[in-house]
Amino acid sequence: MHETTARTDEANRTAIERVLASEPWLVAVKPAGEVVPGLAPNMILHAAPPIAGAEVAGVLRGALVGAALSEGLAASAEDAEAALAAGTIVLGAAQDHGAMAGGAGSITASAPVLVVEDRVSGRRAFHFLMEGFGRALVLGMYDEEVERRLTWMRDELAPALDRALRELGGVDVRAIIAEALRRGDELHNRNAAATSMLVGLLAPAIAGEPVAIRGPVFAFLAGNPQFFVGVSLAAARLALDAGHGVEGSSLLTAVGANGRECAIKVSGLGEAWFTAPAEVPAGVYFDGHGPADAGAAIGDSFAVECAGLGASALCAAPALWPLVGADEARARAIDHDLRRITLAEHPRYRVPMLDDGGVPTGIDVLRVAQLGIRPVIDIAMTHREPGRGMIGFGLTSPPAACFERAAHALRARVA
Repeated sequence: MHETTARTDEANRTAIERVLASEPWLVAVKPAGEVVPGLAPNMILHAAPPIAGAEVAGVLRGALVGAALSEGLAASAEDAEAALAAGTIVLGAAQDHGAMAGGAGSITASAPVLVVEDRVSGRRAFHFLMEGFGRALVLGMYDEEVERRLTWMRDELAPALDRALRELGGVDVRAIIAEALRRGDELHNRNAAATSMLVGLLAPAIAGEPVAIRGPVFAFLAGNPQFFVGVSLAAARLALDAGHGVEGSSLLTAVGANGRECAIKVSGLGEAWFTAPAEVPAGVYFDGHGPADAGAAIGDSFAVECAGLGASALCAAPALWPLVGADEARARAIDHDLRRITLAEHPRYRVPMLDDGGVPTGIDVLRVAQLGIRPVIDIAMTHREPGRGMIGFGLTSPPAACFERAAHALRARVA
């Protein structure tokens, strides 16, 4: 028998019902400073958990320096380093602001963000526009090429997308995710079908833009099959936020890694983060790279799996298996284990390979701590040194200590 009380069981029923009821719609693309709660002009939001500027290392340091330069918060890399260390550039965990920062990506006041709204609760969640997997700030890389792309995304791409969304009246994200699972996506590291469907919906409106705008926009979207991942992350944030704040609930509602630590939040434990050292993913490396090059896990995209997508839906995405070092047996084993530590199947997100069964959704931290089964995350692996970019794909998990500490705190609270 799982180590829960009647109070926790009832709280979990309430929390997971709210998660499953979430109806995410992509409604706008706006400068983050206009829409993200609590985002100050001198602030940079990054992947959770919170971290002090003096403690930032590796790929995240490179990304934050690049973000500071792009935002005009510093005149040079040296100035940015000094401002981070002194705290004059303020850092914050994106998930503490209703936002998400995938990989080493960051959110600054002028950066355009996808605005995803829950039609049930009215809550909103945010993620920056996905640059792609080449030289990109999301991978901790910054140079003139990256800055040119970021400037174009801010000044031309974002307004064009926002105008298209206004013309459409928004896009039903849940419908796209449900269909993408049937077309081979798992909505974390494979988003080709979802991106194609989103672009198809936006295309008639974008086609009305001047040719100087629509040409580069279509070219960018056509060459960026991961573009939809920002929508996936924001939708995951909305779903988990819907289940947060239920007294006594052991539902995991936030999770991320900042390249140094990994941490989780629990529905019934308020805004406390339960942290432990982040683990180094294992997987398939690009030519010329190996385990010695890999940095610790980083990114808020861990939350996608905890909302039922990503590796939690790996059976939906056979094309991704060889990239992360998995096969059908491994994908099915992940699904089997997850059903022992989750609270429900998603009624809308279904996988053909699993006899059209719903994806396992809603991690129960008490079950994780009791059974020793952790959620599995499929992840893009980055080099441990800043500016070196992505080195492969693999699998990882939040550390067991995060769940053990959270479970101990929850038991004490509901005793």
